[in-house]
Amino acid sequence: MAISEEIRQIIFILEEEGFGALAGELLTEISLGREVEKESYVEGQSDKAGAIETVIARVPIEEPDQLRVAMDILRSRLVLPVRAFIEAEKIASELVGDGQVRIGFIDPEQRTATPPISIRDVGDASVADELDALLTRLPNMIIPPQVDGV
Repeated sequence: MAISEEIRQIIFILEEEGFGALAGELLTEISLGREVEKESYVEGQSDKAGAIETVIARVPIEEPDQLRVAMDILRSRLVLPVRAFIEAEKIASELVGDGQVRIGFIDPEQRTATPPISIRDVGDASVADELDALLTRLPNMIIPPQVDGV
């Protein structure tokens, strides 16, 4: 299956900005296609007649749909986790009752606490909103190809 030029551009931008793993995941998902349920005839192992069974198969994502699918994947990997994290801090703050609860993480190797991810007010979704807006503009960003020696 051919990858559209928009997807190539997005992958290039992700790699240039240090998101190579996400670029690879996006390329893999687009290349493999989407999962769909299909009915398949399965011959019975006994004297009974065959049965219809539902199986999951991957079908190619056509070029006109690739950009929409890519944006959905990027939103699910980037924007939705930020929104979930914001919601978790809001719920924790409501449970405590007074003050703002910051969720922190412990570095498993160093066994030290990492600084808070956000210093904004609990429930402030502006970072997620800005990230979502950036994803909307991403397909229109044009980066000229780099030529060695120029």
